[in-house]
Amino acid sequence: MTTLEKSARKRAPKPKYHGKKMSLEEFLDFKAEDGFKYEWKNGFLEAREKMIKAAEFYIVERLQDAFEQTQMHANKSGRLLMEAACPISEGKYRVPDLAVFTKEQIERAKEGEQPVPIFVIELVSESDRMSYYDEKLDEYFAAGVQCVWLILPMRKKVSVFTSPKEVKICTDDDICSAAPAMSDFQITPNQLFS
Repeated sequence: MTTLEKSARKRAPKPKYHGKKMSLEEFLDFKAEDGFKYEWKNGFLEAREKMIKAAEFYIVERLQDAFEQTQMHANKSGRLLMEAACPISEGKYRVPDLAVFTKEQIERAKEGEQPVPIFVIELVSESDRMSYYDEKLDEYFAAGVQCVWLILPMRKKVSVFTSPKEVKICTDDDICSAAPAMSDFQITPNQLFS
């Protein structure tokens, strides 16, 4: 590690609200202004590094473009949303980087229901622990998520999970599919990272 990197690490901001006790109602209205993403676990906030960095906006743009090619988008029967809090288990809310919700789920959310997305996308940084994502995968599928993509930008790979045990590793021109959640949401890593 260079001196410049060490200096930057020392000055890196610390999460202001990590470990803060908060009711679920407060969490659902909470807006962090410290640059971190927070998830809720049994009444306490857990800080996560903001996952979508400016250098990754192009990935989000390509994912949005792919979503716009789907029947769900054409029929206005669902949306691809960023950083929506989702109930995963009793006492735990996760905030995936991107998630697809059906129109019915969005309508029910207006009435106060907290929906579980049908499809989740997470951008994985080099500093993330894979054990964190192993735990999230188990939780997502137990809650009813049908497909999860773990996108690794630095490696130009996408891991497509249809269960915690079933994964397809996509590189180059492999087709990443969101089936069974959305069979027509597809993109290749070459398209995603170009």
